[in-house]
Amino acid sequence: MLRSVGVCFAAASVLVLSACSSSSTSDDSAASSATSASAAEQVLPTITLEDMPTGTASLSWDPDTMLVTAAIDMHGFTPSSSHAMHIHPGTCADQTQPPSVPFPDVVADASGAVEQTVVSAAVPEGIPTESYLNIHLAPMAELGAPTDVSFTPIACGDIPADTAAAGPAELEMQTPPLEGQTPQGTATLTYDSDQQTLGVEVRASGLQPDSAHAVHVHSGSCAAQGPVVYPVPDLQADGSGEATTTITIDNVDAPPPATGWYVNVHMGSMNEIADDSGPTLLFAPIICGDVTE
Repeated sequence: MLRSVGVCFAAASVLVLSACSSSSTSDDSAASSATSASAAEQVLPTITLEDMPTGTASLSWDPDTMLVTAAIDMHGFTPSSSHAMHIHPGTCADQTQPPSVPFPDVVADASGAVEQTVVSAAVPEGIPTESYLNIHLAPMAELGAPTDVSFTPIACGDIPADTAAAGPAELEMQTPPLEGQTPQGTATLTYDSDQQTLGVEVRASGLQPDSAHAVHVHSGSCAAQGPVVYPVPDLQADGSGEATTTITIDNVDAPPPATGWYVNVHMGSMNEIADDSGPTLLFAPIICGDVTE
């Protein structure tokens, strides 16, 4: 439980005890203390944590060159990471077929955004329907087998059935469910100006059962990621994929900014998301939300 919440319970207890006293002075003092505690505590609006990465992809086909062009506009990747991308037969919900149209890797910039146009190998018959565009966790050189973590699909969009051979096909790229579950969650920040503490509570569901996930408060935004401001203890999912983590951070001399912070939940635990060479594959954000007033 957050320390700042404890202040509220303490004030409530004072009021209950004062109600049993015949002294009006004690009543007034208790009420004043409760008002002071309440005024010192600032609870920011609940932050919705949404799945990452997210954005759009636009496909078009040139009958002269027989090449498919994919224009990607997305964010929420590991900063400076590379990712294999293919068109597969099937759907995002039924990923059982091998890829039919390969593309060069897409590469995120230093803030985790991809604004890139890539061109496929030759596709004689145009954009295939009854197919989907898939972005994987790892780059092509590290992709591995479909059962490997590196092969994990992290963003996917179904190609509409009525797409013409030349396109365009406009795709909403979203995180496909893993084992029927899609992560989601909320975060709450509470600032106590008297105690100079920041309380952070993060709740999540749809995680892989019994998995652990690093959590941070960062500067920047989900669309333009920045450095860590405060680490939060790992989310430890139970057998149903639900988890809650809380922390009270001392010596915070100012409340959170109106904008410019975000809460990020990563694919792996704190011990898994980085090594001596930098972020690992498991650094990948899975849910994220911007702090707002």
